[in-house]
Amino acid sequence: MPSCLSKSMKIPAPDPTVTSAAVTHVPGTSRPSRTLVAGVALGAAALGLAACGPAGAGVAHVTSPAVSAPSPSASAVAGGRYTTIVAMSGLQVSPPATSATSEHLGLTWAQAATVFAATSAVQGSHAQAILGYGLVTLSGSTLPGGTPPLDRRGAWVGITWGGATSCPAATVPPRGSSSSRASYRQIFTAVVIYGQGGDGAIVYTSRGTPPCGGQMTGPTVTPAREVLSVPWQQTTSLHNGSVRVAYQAPSCATLFSTAGGGNMGTGKFTLTVEVTVPFDRASCRTTTDTTSIRLFPSPAPPGAPAVPSHPTLGHGPTGPVSVLEAGRIAGGP
Repeated sequence: MPSCLSKSMKIPAPDPTVTSAAVTHVPGTSRPSRTLVAGVALGAAALGLAACGPAGAGVAHVTSPAVSAPSPSASAVAGGRYTTIVAMSGLQVSPPATSATSEHLGLTWAQAATVFAATSAVQGSHAQAILGYGLVTLSGSTLPGGTPPLDRRGAWVGITWGGATSCPAATVPPRGSSSSRASYRQIFTAVVIYGQGGDGAIVYTSRGTPPCGGQMTGPTVTPAREVLSVPWQQTTSLHNGSVRVAYQAPSCATLFSTAGGGNMGTGKFTLTVEVTVPFDRASCRTTTDTTSIRLFPSPAPPGAPAVPSHPTLGHGPTGPVSVLEAGRIAGGP
């Protein structure tokens, strides 16, 4: 059983003129919360927006039995496709028919990798990540409304598993013990991208043992959501180290995080606003909402330069945001 690790780090003395990205995590989302400004940890909360999505066309039930097959591994994908059958609980991915084309559903492997890495369900550190095109069969689970039957359906499938997690020591059986070997079952998270151009995807989490032990959970099937950085405009002057911005996003978006970082000496800062949206969001109109972004602590930490009264605010990149942390995604051409 992989051990749950808890690490401590020695933090060097900060440069008081430089502020790292102040990231505000929105309650109810899974992204880690971290706000570090001039070496001082800051906690901040932001209000999420009500999530909404396109109305489903009903619930699909898949009854095709899954064939016993090996669990996912890095050797199961090559050249942008699955080369062997893999299975996790009720989800099975089979190799597709040999084809000369490297593009499927309007996506190349690299484009599908961008979509996979920006899926909110795979955020965080993972020991393994693979991606390939294959034929998907799902049994024993109810699909979200509007999802087509998955019975040998062609799809891009990205899978993650493993990774270090900080756990209370008392919750984890001793490494290598008979109880840990007998009861542990790896959880796999699969992103199944079945829609043309990526406009349609689900997240399948297999049945298994939670990272810190306990009773088995799953399997679960949920609609996939993509993390996007969206445009914003400043709406208020600097006040107590924060500014308020208006941002444009689909009406089915949920606020994911905000970030502001820069240099107090020069007064230059870069701001980003990130949201999660359904992959199938064509029916969601564009709306404008507001949120606050913290640039630096108020009052400023000892030794910091004078707080700029009129900071220069720059815009971070917009578009899909990679939230997957892995050494590499195996399976590329």
